[in-house]
Order: sequence, then structure tokens, then C-alpha cells
Amino acid sequence: MAPKKLSIAPVEDEETLSPYEQRLYIELDRILYQNELTPRAVTDFWAGDRDGVVAQLRQMKDRVTRSIVLTHYVELDDTLTRLILRHLFGKNRRNTAQRRTVQTMLDKTYLIQKLDLVAGFRTVSKQTKSNVQALNQLRNTLAHRYLGAPPRHERLYKSKYDVYTEKGLSKLRDDMWEVSSELEPEVVKIAMDLVQAQKEWNRRKRKGPQKKTAKPSDARL
Repeated sequence: MAPKKLSIAPVEDEETLSPYEQRLYIELDRILYQNELTPRAVTDFWAGDRDGVVAQLRQMKDRVTRSIVLTHYVELDDTLTRLILRHLFGKNRRNTAQRRTVQTMLDKTYLIQKLDLVAGFRTVSKQTKSNVQALNQLRNTLAHRYLGAPPRHERLYKSKYDVYTEKGLSKLRDDMWEVSSELEPEVVKIAMDLVQAQKEWNRRKRKGPQKKTAKPSDARL
């Protein structure tokens, strides 16, 4: 049951956000709250009902975990599709009949099959294959069963890491980063360069304009 009253969390570092950034922040906070994807939604509505709080937090954890795993899957599926299309059509992105036909075929192709296609025209490491296969197995479990969190042995990534824990999700995230770094190193490099440039810009902005200090030799003149 959705909370009756919307509670908006305060915007952190409010003075550093532009009006547009604050609107985006608040919009995202509302979406998470209304869909019970933030613990605050549970504690607001179920305050005083310990059993209700526990049950709803467990349900939320299940939904969030599934969302994270499925997002990794969708992003990887899109990456493999791009690699195949780039191999067949180069940098030409014209929406030709041939491209549309191949795209339709790829839309009906499973993740592991796409990985096999990519491995046919470029080197794919054993580690990446292992990571993708483990993600695919985990995704199949979480996408086709919805009776709460599955038994522990069915939610293990690589038969070892429980993705319903912070440690397990951290391992999955790190492995997917390694997969992306191998499959699309140029894209990852551009992304990291942009992040670094943005951080440097923010650092200079916070530091403000530099005041020129007089040199000792200038002071004696």
C-alpha cells in the first residue's frame, strides 16, 4: 500500500545545486518514494508497526536487488548489440532496411548468443565469458520468479556471492565494470575522462579565483 502523504527529503548541499538540478533531485526523490524504493517511505507509512516495517523493508530490498541485476543485464545486452552492429555496418548509423532487419534479429537473440557472436570476430577473455554467464544465470532466476527473495542458493552470483547483500552486489558491480572495460575500452575511457574533467572543473569552481600575491622583491619596490 502506497504512503498517503509524500515526504520530501531535504536536498543535500542545497546551495551548490542550480534550480534545475534541485528540480531533478526532488523529482527522483518523489519517484523513489512513491514506488516504495526508499526506506523513508516505509518508516513514514508503517511508523509504530514493527512487523509492517520489517516486512516492507524486506520486500523493498528484493525489488531493489532485482532492479540492479536486471539493469546490469540490459546494459550489457545493449553493449553487445552495439558491438555487433558496429562490426557489420561500421560507423554508418543510417537506418537502412538491412540494419533494421539485423536489429530485429538481435532483439530476439539471447545474451549468451550475442556474446558468442562477438567472440567470433574479436577476442573475449575467459573471465569476461564467466562474468557474463554468471550474470545471465542470475538474471534468469530473478526475472522469472516473483515470490519474494529466492532461496539463498538461487541468488548467488558465481555460486558464491549473495547479491542480497552489499558485498555480493559490490562484487557484481565490479565484475560488470571489468566486462565493460574489456568490451568497450574506448567508451569507458571517454566516460572516465569526462568525469575527471568535471571533478577538476568543480574543484576550481569551489576554490574560486586566485588572488595574486606580491612577491617579496615587489614589496621592496
